[in-house]
Amino acid sequence: MEIRSQNVLLCVMIILTVHGIGAEKVLVVPLAVAGSHWFPLASVGQALAGRGHDVTVVVSQDIVDKRRAERPELRFESFFDQGSRAGLEANTGRMSDAFNKSVFHVLQQFHVGMNLMAEHCDLLLADADLMGRLKQARFQVVVSEPFFCQCGAIVAAYLGVPHVALLRGDPSGLDSLATGVPRPPSYVPFLLSSFTDRMTFSQRVQNVIMSCAVPVVFQWIVGRINNDLEKKYLGKEETLLGVLAKTDVWLYRTDILLDLPNPRMPNMVDVGGINSQAANSLTEDLELFMQSSGSAGVVVVSFGSQVKTINPERAEVMAAAFSQLRQKVVWRYAGEKPAGLGNNTKLMSWLPQNDLLGHPKSKAFVTHTGSNGMYEALYHGVPMVCLPLFGDQPGNAARVVSRGLGVRLDFNTFTTETLYQAITQVLTDKSYRETAARLSRLHRDQPQSPMERAVWWIEHVIKQGGLPHLRARAVELPWYQYYLLDVAAFLLAVCSALLVLIWCSCPLVCRKICRKSGGKLKSQ
Repeated sequence: MEIRSQNVLLCVMIILTVHGIGAEKVLVVPLAVAGSHWFPLASVGQALAGRGHDVTVVVSQDIVDKRRAERPELRFESFFDQGSRAGLEANTGRMSDAFNKSVFHVLQQFHVGMNLMAEHCDLLLADADLMGRLKQARFQVVVSEPFFCQCGAIVAAYLGVPHVALLRGDPSGLDSLATGVPRPPSYVPFLLSSFTDRMTFSQRVQNVIMSCAVPVVFQWIVGRINNDLEKKYLGKEETLLGVLAKTDVWLYRTDILLDLPNPRMPNMVDVGGINSQAANSLTEDLELFMQSSGSAGVVVVSFGSQVKTINPERAEVMAAAFSQLRQKVVWRYAGEKPAGLGNNTKLMSWLPQNDLLGHPKSKAFVTHTGSNGMYEALYHGVPMVCLPLFGDQPGNAARVVSRGLGVRLDFNTFTTETLYQAITQVLTDKSYRETAARLSRLHRDQPQSPMERAVWWIEHVIKQGGLPHLRARAVELPWYQYYLLDVAAFLLAVCSALLVLIWCSCPLVCRKICRKSGGKLKSQ
């Protein structure tokens, strides 16, 4: 009996030891803004925790309890942010209105947001106790989203550990400079544009202007704020671009099906659809509602984290359109119940979007075309009615339409009739459903799922202690060398010297020829 107990204890110790071999410490530094920026990072953190890694997330004190309840598998460290996160959330809500007014209002709100992000990051880095604990913990990698604010990259440099970036894209173009990857505006649409890779002459002109002008403005604002943080915490010799260029792997939440092929470096990896997965079972009441739709099916409506931006007037127009449908409607809505809400519509302040889209009864998806929802619809083969608001959403909608996955309406001008007609078109025209099913098969036909690919690369960085051999030498070149201006100047000088030599030699050659000719004539 004693021998048997010893054997059991030995087995347990072996299991624990084997399990502990692959357990590494991962630090996640999310943006101060929540919603669509938080979910991908949280999902990656949870996937790493599921693999046995010790994952710690740094958040502000005012939200740490909520995050612990959402993700009990993760550890959390917190700091006092003096209300900067809450202020940033409020400012983000005003961004959609700013896009409807003028460029001045957009830049104004953007500048306010950047200052709040910088303040939030400054307070994180200035917390000596927190940074001391993080340094003492000896993390193997930092994962963050360098979207305008490079706080995670600064923390990684401060701790002296490798950095992995997880992002959708960067309108400032800093990621392009940090990776050394050119993005030809002839066929690569600017992130905030509504173009595809098949542009008319007029669109190419607009794309060139946007691709050149907008990043310059963003870089001036972002660079000024972030460079101050780098110099304050990393030293005067450090720059924003220098810190970003040390990023070992860039995980882009993109996919060539809906984000189009474009140049890539070996350390730039597509993980579009990272939150998409097989649908889980719904709650009993929601399942009963779905089944009650019969053969007509269900239309899912969600504007994600932008749900609060829908004003009552727009909500009434939407409710009236939904009430005319034969289908049942599940609508994520946070405001007061619209007066014209039909009996076929179920309002929910939060809904399991991925699980609903993966349900056999779901026939269409009305969405603002945020990247998370767009990829979940692609994964499950559900056609879309796009009502983009701002940011990358117009471009997402344009590519959804170009691929034949759905239709697009203007959020500010659609009427009850146009919305009803758009939903009916997507429901009744078989081409949308067939295209969605075909692209879903293409998207799923991968050797690894996007999440598995992201986890593999992060673990690869941990295992190797960084991947500097994957970084392009272009980042280290001065601008005149990158554009070969020194080589062009040298070749121009050589050609010029040859031309001058030839020009000066011609008279001498001609005189010699003439002398020889004259001598022959005299002898004759």
